[in-house]
Amino acid sequence: MVDVDRLLLAIDTSTEQAGLALYDGAWLSELSWSAGRSQTASLLGQLDHLLRINRVTARQLRAIAVTLGPGSFNGLRVGMSVGKGLSYGLGIPLVGIVTLDALAYPHTARRHPIRAFVPAGRGRVVYADYHLRSGQWVRDSLLRTVRAEQLADGLTETMVFAGVLGAELAERLKGQPKVLLPPPSWRLLRPGWVAELALQRWQSGAVDRLETLEPIYVHLGTTEVVAPVELPESR
Repeated sequence: MVDVDRLLLAIDTSTEQAGLALYDGAWLSELSWSAGRSQTASLLGQLDHLLRINRVTARQLRAIAVTLGPGSFNGLRVGMSVGKGLSYGLGIPLVGIVTLDALAYPHTARRHPIRAFVPAGRGRVVYADYHLRSGQWVRDSLLRTVRAEQLADGLTETMVFAGVLGAELAERLKGQPKVLLPPPSWRLLRPGWVAELALQRWQSGAVDRLETLEPIYVHLGTTEVVAPVELPESR
């Protein structure tokens, strides 16, 4: 049975694989689909479908989560607009989750450093590294943009790679000694991971202000991330 007092909706439109999740801390329902560049056209219809098949209404939601990026420029704007609109209209908290944090989160249980990445267009990817320091997972403060084939260049330690890769590049990375490459289904961004991170932040009181929350757009080179860098460990 759904705990409507803790019912959170997570929205992810940061990549061409869009997703939605309803989560109350114990119960989870997800939708994930290939939206391409049509997030604007598909998001609200899929949200209505998710609510109807779970027999809940928007007015029963108690919090909204949205991915902040990095990711698709247009996709991030769509998700942010819908998330802010629901938060404002329903008078409920909004929580922003860095896309790379959600990608890295399920792999923290492996205890290896993690490199999480998303496409950045024109054959490039943007990535961040995560390390376990003094018992706490920490994201580096800089996001780096490189060509996809350079993703594993200069590795000095064994790392888990989390993100979508083309078949040819994935095959090439498998042969590199310092690369741990999970199966493709484990490297996709699940909206349930966004929801789980957001629920923890919401319950700790770490919610965001509608007026100041903005997507993270990444340009060539490196980008400083101001968002919190600590990541809980999945269990």
